[in-house]
Amino acid sequence: MRFTALLLGFLTLPTWAGQAESEAAVARLLFEADIENVSFKVRADGFIDILFGAAVSDADYIRIIEKLRADPDIKGVLPGKSTSNYCSIK
Repeated sequence: MRFTALLLGFLTLPTWAGQAESEAAVARLLFEADIENVSFKVRADGFIDILFGAAVSDADYIRIIEKLRADPDIKGVLPGKSTSNYCSIK
């Protein structure tokens, strides 16, 4: 009985432990791609809600989403594209 309770307690830990890794992975991939026109949030379940600004090209959008989905530190990606921008475009 105690073992079952202990096991169930440990099953919830990976979601919490993965948030920092997921956030670091998203930041790293966006930095490497030189994409600043984006807003994202890491959910408690390890999924990433990410919204790209209108100035991000469709090719860049697709390329980054594929990289995010392929990263082992990211549980899942829920992407979108906005009709406005998140930072000034130079």
